[in-house]
Amino acid sequence: MKIDKSFKDKVVHIRWVDSYAVDFGWQELEDDYSADLCIIDSWGRVVYEDNKVIALSANYANESKQTTKQVNGKMIIPKVCIEKITSF
Repeated sequence: MKIDKSFKDKVVHIRWVDSYAVDFGWQELEDDYSADLCIIDSWGRVVYEDNKVIALSANYANESKQTTKQVNGKMIIPKVCIEKITSF
């Protein structure tokens, strides 16, 4: 998916494809072996974006008298893995 606009500071839902591993060690490969895509749904506020990645934060604190601007629970997603973005 080509992403033409910026989503910085927006709350979004991103559907993306991830890699995964389910087996460890050597195993015989049967002729009928198959694998599926691992589809991930992530929600959060876009705290960083460039032409290669989008960084989402699950938690975001605006600057106040009690705290500086902070984030928690960041997820960095390669843009080449993104299938769909919806902003709220």
